[in-house]
Order: sequence, then structure tokens, then C-alpha cells
Amino acid sequence: MTIRERRRRRRRRRLIKRLSAAGLILFAVGAATLAILAATSRQEATEPPFTRTVEGIPTTSPKATTEPTTEPQSGRDLGWSASEEYMAAQMAMAEAEGEDTEGKALVILVIYNRTRSGKFPDTVKGVISQRNAFTSYSNGRYDRVEPDIDCWAALDLIQETGWDESQGALYFERTPEDGESTWHSRNLERLFIHGNHTFYTEKEAKDP
Repeated sequence: MTIRERRRRRRRRRLIKRLSAAGLILFAVGAATLAILAATSRQEATEPPFTRTVEGIPTTSPKATTEPTTEPQSGRDLGWSASEEYMAAQMAMAEAEGEDTEGKALVILVIYNRTRSGKFPDTVKGVISQRNAFTSYSNGRYDRVEPDIDCWAALDLIQETGWDESQGALYFERTPEDGESTWHSRNLERLFIHGNHTFYTEKEAKDP
């Protein structure tokens, strides 16, 4: 064996030793990493998600596992047919087109309150078509309009949530100017103002 061949053999042996050592190191590192991960997983499985300290006392806060809940809304069944709902929404458009959703809902509620009062017709059509009951019906505006999306939203506000801030109102009119005298202001009890409308009910009879 020549000197050159001996040197080659020695280089191969040193290379093999180095590769073997590197492999052992990588194996050891991998095994240690796996052991750490396993230990961490066991710890997370047995410990609570997080802890906090209140006045020096550690307390545990569990994970939120419940879904958010909403309280059921109590609606109001007006007992109207689809055609009656349409007539009421149409009247809300005719009388309160420029009002907000609640203002339109109040007009619908006045119609409803009248059907329930015993002093007016007990149907939506009867209330709306009663002589001199609604200006927009008398002057033909009612027949010229169709309820928009906000009128239906007003109806939904009443029927789906039970909203009713009408205070039992049976009448409404455009809010009079200061000092202006109207039939409503002279003969009825004023309840409240909403938007451009003032709402009324009948005055209680006084004892003789």
C-alpha cells in the first residue's frame, strides 16, 4: 500500500467519524425536541387556559364554551290579514311619509287602537274609510301612494318586537303652531309629540 492510499483511507475514516457524530447530535436534538413538545402538550391538557391574580390570589378563568344567547323578543299579533296589513302600511305612507320609522309605527298603532276601542269601527278598512277620520283618505292621497320599505319596517317593529309607545292614542294631527287652536287641541287630551305630529286621546268624562 502506497503512502497516498494510506492518506486517502485516513481521510475517509475521519469523514465517517464526523458524519456519525453529526448524525448522533441531530438525533439527540430531535429526540429532545419531541420530548419537550410532548411535555408541553400534557401540561396544556391538564392546566386551565389561563390564570389571573385577584388581590394576590390566583384564580382560574375557564375557556368560553357557551355561544352568545339573545333574549327572545315578545312580538304583538295584531290579528290582521295580509290585506289589512297593507292598508295600514299604506295609511302610514299617506300620513307620515316624512316621519321616521317610529312615527310611521305610531300611525299604524292609532289605527289598531281604534279597532280595539269600541268607539270606532273594529276593522282596519272601517277605521280608515270612516268619514273625516284621515285627511289623506278624504283628499285621495291614500289611493295614490304605496307603502315603502320603511312603512313595512314600522309594521315589523310592532309585530316582531311588540313596540308600542302610542300611550293608547286614538287621534293625531300635524303639530299646531304656538297659539294655534284646532279641533283636536280644543276637544281632546294631548298625550305627546313625535316628529311633526301631536297625538291625542279622548278626555275623561268628569263627574257631575
